[in-house]
Order: sequence, then C-alpha cells, then structure tokens
Amino acid sequence: MVKIFNDLVKEVATPGYCLTCGECVASCPFGCLAMEGGIPVLKKACVNCGICYGGCPQVIDSRQLEQKIFGRRASDAEVFGVYQQALSIEAKSPDIKARAQDGGAVTALLASLLEDGFIDGAIVMGVGNLPWQPAPRVATIRKELIECAGTKYAMGPLFLGLRDAVDLHYCSRVAIVGTPCQITASRRMQLSELTNRRLGGTIVLHLGLFCERAFDYEKFFRGVIQKQLRTPLSEVVKFDIKRGRFITYRRHKPRRELALEAIERYVCSPCKVCMDFAAELADISVGSDGSPLGRSTMLIRTRTGSEAFDIARRFRELEVLGLEGVKPGIEAIRKTSKEKKLRAARELQRRKLQKRPLPIWMQEKPPVPKEEETLQRMARARKTLAK
Repeated sequence: MVKIFNDLVKEVATPGYCLTCGECVASCPFGCLAMEGGIPVLKKACVNCGICYGGCPQVIDSRQLEQKIFGRRASDAEVFGVYQQALSIEAKSPDIKARAQDGGAVTALLASLLEDGFIDGAIVMGVGNLPWQPAPRVATIRKELIECAGTKYAMGPLFLGLRDAVDLHYCSRVAIVGTPCQITASRRMQLSELTNRRLGGTIVLHLGLFCERAFDYEKFFRGVIQKQLRTPLSEVVKFDIKRGRFITYRRHKPRRELALEAIERYVCSPCKVCMDFAAELADISVGSDGSPLGRSTMLIRTRTGSEAFDIARRFRELEVLGLEGVKPGIEAIRKTSKEKKLRAARELQRRKLQKRPLPIWMQEKPPVPKEEETLQRMARARKTLAK
C-alpha cells in the first residue's frame, strides 16, 4: 500500500522528526505542499501519489542505501562509512579563504566544477531575510558561492533551492551541498521507487558536511545569542564548533563561547537521534575534524567524487595533503563519529523507556522481498477461493 502525505504527518512531522529539508514540498509534482513554521503543510487537495513519502529521509534507515551507492555495506569497523581517500585541503584563493569555513574546500571545489562545466549550479545554504536564518540558494557563479560560504548550524529547506534550480534557472547538472540528513534525502530522490525524477535526475554530485548537531533558529540564535547574550546577529561573521565549545565570532569584537552541554536543550529534536556525523552517503564528505586549524578534511567516497576532485586539482584551486600526514588525523573523525552514534543510541533508548514515539524506521518490520511478497499474495488468494 502506498503511503501518502497524511502518513508523513503522522509518522514524521507530528512526533518531531521533520528535518525542515523541504524535500517533500519541492518534490510534489502537483504543488500541493508548502513550508509553514518549519514543517510541510497541505495547501490544496492531495492526489495521494506518495512521492512526498518516497523521498523523505526520515522514514528509512539510511544504511539501507549503502549497497546501492557503494556496492556494499560499511563494516562495523568503518564507523564513518565507506571511503576511498582521506585528504587535508586548503583553498588557494584569498577571496575564498577570507569567507569560507575552515579550509574553504567546498567553495573551491564547486568553483572549479562550475568553471569546468561539470555542474551548471550548486544548491547551497545562504541566509534569508533575517541574519543567519538559513535559506536555500542556487549558486551559478563563483561570487554566489563565496557569498554563501560558512556553516549556519540551523535547519533550512534546502530542496526548495533544487526546485528553483530546475524551474527558474533551468539547471540540468547540479551539486547538492548538505548535512548528512539532507544527503540522505537527495539520495532518496534518486533511488526511491516513488520520487520526482525530474528533480532528482539533475543531481550529479552529493557534497556532505560533517555535522554533530543543528540548533533551533528562533530559540537559540535569536533567543540566546541575540537576546540573552545581547549579541546582534548582524554583527556575527562566523559560527563554529570546536573542542566542545560553540564559538561566535563578531566583527571587530572579542569572540564568545558557550559549552555545548549548556546549550543541548536547543538542539533540534531529529539531530538528537541522528547517527551520521560524516555524511556517510555522500560522494565527497567535508569537515574540520582530522585536519589542523585552517584546513578542511575531505573524504572521497565514490568514483563520481573522485572525478570531481580531479577537476578541482586541474584548476589548481586546492592545496592537498594526505590526512595520514597531518594531526589530529583520521582518528579524530572516528572518535567523533563513535560519540555521535553512542549519543543517539542513548537518546533512542531514553525515548523508548519514556514511551515516546520512535522514528518510524525503528518501528516497522523489515521489507518483504518481492518474490516472497508475491508468494504470500498468491497463498491468500487461494485461501479466498477455497472459501
């Protein structure tokens, strides 16, 4: 039986597992959905096609997609997923380094791919009408990439940007830059049986960002940073998480730091049960863990990722070192990945004991293979005829 938008509301939005990614809204081919208050809502009569449910990243265990993407499942020892190369990267261009997070690897890579023609657009997270409020952007030139550089640490409807890329910018080859959960959504758009292939078919590269957690924009950024700490968001130039501290960098003023334990209450609910730190389903994953200050770690996971990286090297945008030759190295990624998985497992156990709704992928039985499903259906039919 096809699951539809009502099932998505019941299983994902109502229990608080919606990621605000906007995949369901963007994918609806009939324009029935819209984002309101950070969640999808029905704006006109639903035709019950099931495409919104088919693309949602929160209704399956993301590990189910590993076989399709990599040809195998990650072993227990591969705690941050399958990968081919581990590198430490720094962008060479001063204009990118001035704005980018850490080493500027993502911005430099995308700039090369746009210039080469490998992609004709990149779906990135910029800011909306309010300072540091995440809003999707379609970057088609280098300048737009640089404007959107920097981690936002809050959720946003990334896939509305994909819809704009196709409908408004007429892009046919795009890169998606997203957190682990957003990368799962983009993979679902390509690999699910029920999906909007007009959008998913344009994605040629999945660039994943290391992610420990995201924070509620209204409660944390406006409520804590702006009101309680009296730090106008308009004067903030960068946010960062380092060594258990949330760091706010201000223009021409001393930075401010908060212990992550003290602000745990503001972490978005779905993040608390997420086990993916290193964007394990991406073609290329990027973050700061493992590399020295001012550099980015890059995990190349697929053949597509390797092809994209080779293009950037030809354009000489990147200074590249092997991660084994720098400190703290690969063990730092392994450590953070283990910690996130353990934290999520403890939270899931706590919710279970409290009899709170668990993610739907933990509740449902494993899917029945098609051959076995056919045999079961035939057996039921014979019983009906026998009566």
